[in-house]
Amino acid sequence: MPIASYQGKVFQGMYTFDGLGWGGALDTEAQEKLQDKPSTYIKGKTLSTISFDIPLRAELGQNVRAEIEVWEAIRDEARPDYFILGEKPLGRNKWLLKSTTVSDPLLDAQGWLIKAVLKLELEEYVRAGSAEASASKKAAAGVAIGLEPSPSIYSPPDKAEQKRANPNVSAAT
Repeated sequence: MPIASYQGKVFQGMYTFDGLGWGGALDTEAQEKLQDKPSTYIKGKTLSTISFDIPLRAELGQNVRAEIEVWEAIRDEARPDYFILGEKPLGRNKWLLKSTTVSDPLLDAQGWLIKAVLKLELEEYVRAGSAEASASKKAAAGVAIGLEPSPSIYSPPDKAEQKRANPNVSAAT
C-alpha cells in the first residue's frame, strides 16, 4: 500500500518524503476600542497548507534532475488534485502545488545532480477565483487602510478672474 499519492506520483518504497506538516488558521482582525482592549473580529478560515521534503538520490536509481523537472511541470500546470495520505484524502478539498524549492544539491564531476532535497508546498484549493474579485478586494483594502484618494481634477479659477470691476476707477485717476 502506498504511503501517499498526489497527481499520479506515488510515495512508497525508496520514493518517500520527510517532514510532512499541514495546518490551517483563522483570519482575524483586532478592532480598536477607546480605553479598552480591542475586540476580535473573526473574518473566517484561511486556506490550509501542506509541506514536505522529498530526498532525491541517484544511488537509489532516481534521476534527480528529471524528478525535479516533473514536479516543476506539475506546479506549472496549476491543476488541483487530492492528496491521498494512506487510503484517505487529506482534508475535504483538493490541493494545488504552489511551490517547489531545491536545496542541498550535490553534483558529480560532470555536473550531474546526484543528490538534492525537493521541498513541496501545497495550498488548499476550494474553488476558482477571478482576477476581477482580486482587483475589487485590493481596491476595498485601499479604502479600508485610508489611502489618499486620487487627486481632484478641480482647479480654482485664477484670482484675476475673481476680481470685481470697479466703474469709478477711471474717474479717480
